[in-house]
Amino acid sequence: MKSYIVMFTESATKEEMENYKHKIQESGGSIKYEYDIIKGLAVFMPDDYVQSFANDPIVSTMEADGVATTQN
Repeated sequence: MKSYIVMFTESATKEEMENYKHKIQESGGSIKYEYDIIKGLAVFMPDDYVQSFANDPIVSTMEADGVATTQN
């Protein structure tokens, strides 16, 4: 399973975000980290579900999690 960063829209309610988390877990995924300052999650998600979860109306962006580096 791959890891993804999910960012929610500003208008997403706490209830909608909780429902989203439950759907991920019901689909065989898991919550890796929940961000406090911003509306977002790091999740592990089965590949078969990525597109449908990315298209959810409360999701503003979703991208693969990874390491970011700078070039010297």
